[in-house]
Amino acid sequence: MMKTCLTVLGCAALLSMIGFAQEDHAEFQGLMKSAGGDFGGLRKMVMAKEGEQSAATAEKLAAVFEKVQAHFEEHHMEDGVNFAKTAHNAAMSLAEAAKGGDWDKASADLKEIGGQCQGCHAAHREKLPDGTFKMK
Repeated sequence: MMKTCLTVLGCAALLSMIGFAQEDHAEFQGLMKSAGGDFGGLRKMVMAKEGEQSAATAEKLAAVFEKVQAHFEEHHMEDGVNFAKTAHNAAMSLAEAAKGGDWDKASADLKEIGGQCQGCHAAHREKLPDGTFKMK
């Protein structure tokens, strides 16, 4: 009887962890989709020199990178933490540059953000045969 109880409790704990991991994965995927959409829009806004919109979108993107950083901290992925932190700082710098009309600085910050995204994707993302991605 005791062995059966322990087996049931162990299975319940395992299922709970799997459910949490799937929920965590779905949340992280949502963050990545949000970052991708914001980055694409921000690129267009910076090219069009739309100050207020660029600044607001950069600040929104910075907030996403804070959540991404927290995710990597929770999973003890130091390089991911550094990618997210650097991207966050560049997004905040871009927001300030856009507010001040410094489009050369805003463009440089945009490139920095893109570089951090690419570096992180190369290190932690694997493309599957069906065209979707998974974390390495």
